[in-house]
Amino acid sequence: MGIGSILVAIALALVVGAYLARPFRRAGIDADPTIEAWVAQARAKGTGEEQAEANYCPQCGRRVASDDQFCAKCGARLQGGED
Repeated sequence: MGIGSILVAIALALVVGAYLARPFRRAGIDADPTIEAWVAQARAKGTGEEQAEANYCPQCGRRVASDDQFCAKCGARLQGGED
């Protein structure tokens, strides 16, 4: 049996397995409320002082200092920076 036959058999087994597992997957999960709940939990764990100083780039999400004018990662202009 050649390597090609083995690879075809593995691919076929994966396709059949995915087809048979299809009814067991959870359908209809609304990800937005779940993500919002995770964000709320993460914010609740931090102290008030950390939250006041925690600024993030609106373009890429990197943490930036409160006095930065531009993001160091993507270069986006930040709203909180001094002009």
